[in-house]
Order: sequence, then structure tokens, then C-alpha cells
Amino acid sequence: MGAVRGATKRRRQPESDESGAVLAPLEGDSLAGWINAVAEQQGKELKTLLREFHVRKLGTLSMAEIRLSEPVARRIAKLTGVDESTLHAMTLARYAGNALPHLPLTPWVDGAALSQWSKGAWFHGALARWCPQCLRANDRRWPLRWKLPWSFACVEHGKFLVSACQACQANVYSDLDGVPPARCGSRVEDRLYRYGIDERCGFPLPMCRAVPVTDEAVLTLQRRVNDWLEGTPAQDDRQLVSLAAVLIPLVSPSMLRRGDPVVLYALRSTHAPAARWDGALWTDPLRVAAAVCAAGHMLRRPRSAAGIAGEIADLRIIDQRHVPWRMDVLQWAYGPALRPNPIIDELVRLQVVIPRGSECL
Repeated sequence: MGAVRGATKRRRQPESDESGAVLAPLEGDSLAGWINAVAEQQGKELKTLLREFHVRKLGTLSMAEIRLSEPVARRIAKLTGVDESTLHAMTLARYAGNALPHLPLTPWVDGAALSQWSKGAWFHGALARWCPQCLRANDRRWPLRWKLPWSFACVEHGKFLVSACQACQANVYSDLDGVPPARCGSRVEDRLYRYGIDERCGFPLPMCRAVPVTDEAVLTLQRRVNDWLEGTPAQDDRQLVSLAAVLIPLVSPSMLRRGDPVVLYALRSTHAPAARWDGALWTDPLRVAAAVCAAGHMLRRPRSAAGIAGEIADLRIIDQRHVPWRMDVLQWAYGPALRPNPIIDELVRLQVVIPRGSECL
């Protein structure tokens, strides 16, 4: 009986703080990507490691990647030796107040606030975009900024980010825990059932081929946007992003008469996403690049918000785009066109943009 009691006591001993040499986070790492890499390093299932880290108390890893609670951050820091400030910097809270306004303070508790923010904000973390060369060089580690629509080019390798599998042309999604896949998980099926094909694509994402950026101005604009994301922008960078956020759903071919041919082709292509406020436009890196380039061109000379809005309206008429953009009121309040934004206010006055449900504001 004494031996049994002793064995029971040994099983109930506190967990050891010694976890060995844990893989260090890379610069700009995402929490989901880093924890997945730690699980692979230690030969553990991801769900097992999430339980050890107490992440499951927050729901899913993707929920924790929005904001980490202090107890969970202390727990992970204790087991890995990574300081808490570094852990918080790997969450989307890093971009709260600029790229992700109104980010909920306690998303694991305040479900109503999270739901309202998710509907209004333009963040689409489940859809993946990536630089294949970066994945090959960094052992499939995905930077946090790739989860934001503002990332459209890799300044290190001079390539546009890839947003779809090049084998099956399907969008690539992260799993429920926000961990990006190593291979395309889209289901490939023969819809006529002639050959009985119904399986996963499985194409390795690091082997996709990215399109080179031929216009240095595109990379310069991406660097300016990155400075804004990291909280070190110049005043001109804030204006650039503010105008680009308005232009993403409104940009038309006449706004880009010159520039990178890939961006021009994507903007004029008949295969471009339909003009709906359902997130399709915000998740296309080339569409975002077109909006940022158009914004940079319009801001080359100082003008008033009314002058810029008038030019946008005139250029859309040239392209025979008379239908106003019907913006959901939550997008107007929570999204990238966060007020006060004098440019979008002028566009509303000109009826280029019509907020749906604006009587509620």
C-alpha cells in the first residue's frame, strides 16, 4: 500500500520547468507558426503542446494569436524561456490601433465584441499568402504580417506574395488553430465522377513560383506600409495607408496608367474578384498592391481630401463604373476606412460610397 501511495505522489508532482532548448522565435514570427515549429521540434502533437501551454483555456490557438492573456503568456514563458514581451509581439495585438482598429481586449471572454469586430474588420487570417523563398529559407515559418492584407510583396526577395495554390488554383487556408499548412489541403475532385478522383491536392506550398516585382516603386511602397504596421510611420505613410484603404474596393484601371505590368494586368483582368464587400478584394495581394500604387500616385502633390475624392469619382466614370460602392456600416466604423477619414467622407458626399445602415451612426 505504501508503494502505491508513493507512486501516486510521484504522478502528482508539479511539471518540470526544464523543457530543453526550445526553438527561438524568428524576427516577425507568428505565435501559431512558432508554437507549431516547437511542437515539431519536440516531437509532440500540437494539441498536446497547447494543453501544456494552457492555450486551450482561451479556446483555439488562432484565438490566442489575437491576444494572449497574461496567465497563459506567463505559462508559456515559464516552459520555454521566451520572455512575455516577445510572446505578445507574436500576436495580432501588435497591430492594434492601426491595421486592426478596435481589436477586442479579451476576445476569449467578450464573444459579442469579437463577433462585431470580425464582421466589420477586414482581417482574414484564415486565408494564406506567402513568399515561397522565405518558406524555404526559414523552414516553413510564416511571419505574422502575412496574415494582414497589407502584405502584398516580399521586399527581401523582390517577389509578389502568392495567394493561391499553383497546382489546383484554389485558395489556401490555415486550420482552426491558425497554423498555415505545409501543403495545399484543397480537395480535388472529378465533379462528373468519371474517374473517381476525390483527394487532397497536397502540392508543397514552398515550391510555388512567385512572380518577380519589376517596378521598384512597388517595393518602396511595401516598405512604407511595413513601417506603418510596425508603428514607426512618417505622416506621409499614414496618408498613404488611409487613401489606399479607401481605394482597395474602388481602384480602377484609369487610376494606374503606368507601373508594374503584373499589377496592371491583375487590375484589368476579367478574372479579378467580383466587386462585393465580402472580403474577396481585400485578400488579393495584387489588388492591394494596385490600390497602394494608385494612392502613392495621387499623393505625389499635396491636395485636399475633396480634390482627391473628386479625382477618384472622375476616374471611375472614365471606366464606366457608375454604380456606387455600398459599404456595410460596420465596415465604415470598424474597417480600414475608420473615421475620421476625410477622404471617405467626401466620397460619401459624392455618393461614390453609400454606407448601408448609416442612419444607425
